[in-house]
Amino acid sequence: MHVQFDRIVPAPPPAGQRLRLIIDTDFANEIDDLYAAALALSAPDRFAIEGFVLTHFNNENGGPGSIEKSYSLFARFMEAAGYAGKYPMKRSAPPTMYYGYPSEGEGVDFIIERASAGSAEDPLWVVCLGAATNLASAILKEPAIKPKIRYVFHARSNHTWPERSVQFNVLGDIHAARTLLKEWAPLVWFDTGTQLKISMEHGAQYIASTGPMGKFIHEYRYKHPHYQTLDKGFFDMGDIAWLIDDSICKSETVYAPAMDPHMYFNHGAQNGKMLRVYDIDSNAAWNMLHERLRKYGANAKTVI
Repeated sequence: MHVQFDRIVPAPPPAGQRLRLIIDTDFANEIDDLYAAALALSAPDRFAIEGFVLTHFNNENGGPGSIEKSYSLFARFMEAAGYAGKYPMKRSAPPTMYYGYPSEGEGVDFIIERASAGSAEDPLWVVCLGAATNLASAILKEPAIKPKIRYVFHARSNHTWPERSVQFNVLGDIHAARTLLKEWAPLVWFDTGTQLKISMEHGAQYIASTGPMGKFIHEYRYKHPHYQTLDKGFFDMGDIAWLIDDSICKSETVYAPAMDPHMYFNHGAQNGKMLRVYDIDSNAAWNMLHERLRKYGANAKTVI
C-alpha cells in the first residue's frame, strides 16, 4: 500500500536551467497545439526537446484516422518552422480499451525509453496536450520510470473543479486520465488556459509580424471560422508558458483525487499529492510568445 509522502510533487527547475522535454499532442484537433509547439521551439534556452508524440482525438474530425492527421499536420508545421527531421516524431498508441491495462504503441515505448535514460535528479518532463493514453500506458507498462518522469496533463476543468472534469482530453481516454490520478505518477494537473485569447488584429501585429513561424500559426486561424473569433481560447500554450516561467501562473498542492468513469472526483482517495495549476496571466503568456518568436523564430522558412 502506498503512503502519501512517496508521491513526487513536480516543481519546474529554476530559471536558467534546461529540462528534458517530450510533447504529446493531438496536433490536428485544435489550433492551440500549434501555438504551444511554436512556443516550445522558441525556448531552446529552457528545453532540451527529445521528441514529439502525435496523438488521437475523438470528435467529428477525429476517430481512427486522427493519429495520422496529427502526424501529417505536425510534419507540415515542422517543415514550415525549419525543423524538419530535427526531432523524433512518434505515433500515439490508440485509446486504452480497459482500465488498468496499457495500450501499445511507439509513443508509449518512446516515453519509457527516454525516461529510463534519465534519473530522479534529471527527470524527463512529458507535457500532454491531448488524451493521456501514452503517459498512462507508459507507467502501467514500466512502473520503474515513475521517479524519472514528471507529467503535465492539460486537464482544464472549465471551472468544474473540485466536483468533476468535463474536459475534452480527459474524455478522450477516461481510463488513462483515471490512471494518472491513481498510479502515483508525479503529476501536474494543468487546470487553466481558457483566458488565453487574442484578436486577429493583435495576432497579426504581435504574432504574424515576428517572422515565418509566427505567420504560419497566425494564418492557420483562417482554416476555421471559430479560430478567428474573439472568444477562441489558445489553451495548450499555457502549459508550455508555465514550464518556461512558472511565476506567471498560480498553483496549489492538492491531494490527487480518484475519478469515476463519469468524470466525478472523489477527494477522499489515498492517492498522494499533485500540483494543480489553476490560473495564468494571459498578457504575460502572449508577451512571452511574441518575444521568443522574435528572438528564436528565424529558423522558420515557409508559410502555408
